[in-house]
Amino acid sequence: MRVPDPDRPASALARATIPAFALLLGCHGGGGAGPDEAETGFLSESLEDDGEDDGPETWGDGALRGIVTFTLYAADAVTDVDQVGFAGAWHDDEAMVEVVDDFYAAFAFQTAFPLPPQNEDEVEQNDIPAGFDWGDVDSWLTAGNAFSLTAGDAEAFACLLQIGMVGDIYPVYAASHSAMSTEECAPQPEDFIPGVDYTIVMYGGELFPTQTFLGAVETPNDFDVVSPDLSGYNDPVMQGADWHVAWEGEGTGADRLIIRVWDDLGFMFTVRANDDGEFDIPASALGELNPGPITITIAREHIERIPFAEGGVKVVTRYEQRGYFDLIAAG
Repeated sequence: MRVPDPDRPASALARATIPAFALLLGCHGGGGAGPDEAETGFLSESLEDDGEDDGPETWGDGALRGIVTFTLYAADAVTDVDQVGFAGAWHDDEAMVEVVDDFYAAFAFQTAFPLPPQNEDEVEQNDIPAGFDWGDVDSWLTAGNAFSLTAGDAEAFACLLQIGMVGDIYPVYAASHSAMSTEECAPQPEDFIPGVDYTIVMYGGELFPTQTFLGAVETPNDFDVVSPDLSGYNDPVMQGADWHVAWEGEGTGADRLIIRVWDDLGFMFTVRANDDGEFDIPASALGELNPGPITITIAREHIERIPFAEGGVKVVTRYEQRGYFDLIAAG
């Protein structure tokens, strides 16, 4: 068992529904089938992927860097409904898009989930993850008024929001139920379809010509968690024994399976598991947590880097299941 460093803030990882966004000062909606080109001056020029593969995972020649996260949070014992998170941003600093993969969590939870271990079946202790460092406001760039992802009848928009405090206003793109957002910008769980290819549109405004890539973004396959039983709440988990995790539903070779467990003080460990259907969390990892309420997330993730002339965008798609348990002290 460990206690938090009093000089370090605990991570904002509450047992709750997807939390409210940061202070919203302004919003620009996506609208209909996308922003109105006649009003915004968006260009129709685009680089198009042929949809046959996911393209090279590299950057274009320019310095522009984008990050997008699109997540389906499956219904759990707290929320009882599926929820979708969709958020993105533009920067001129590559480090800003590489420090986190889950930008939606950074935006909505104010938490920088640590990057997972490099090797499969490896457990990494993360102590208490720090809050997301928003950095220099000047490194956040405003492009057009939205990102969009479409697959068949599914059409999701992450629309431009101006968030923060006066003097530090950050341009973030997100699907939001805010009263200041248009209906098209509201997150809809049915817009996330597991295991399909999405077309991504990046509206560029004055920053770059609008980019369209057909079928360039792939969502991971969904899965069912067999063990532990995620339908309960505060079921006991023994700290002195390995914890068996099992799931059904195959992924692809391009996906990764990430397991995270944290306690109510924010201490966390992360596993990058071989996506073969099972993993035993060692008792030694559970021993680093504090007895009491713990949360486990099991997520299948897919990452693309899509280049275009002005730079590129990292797109992370995720299917996540979550459970809530009571860690019982060993001995």
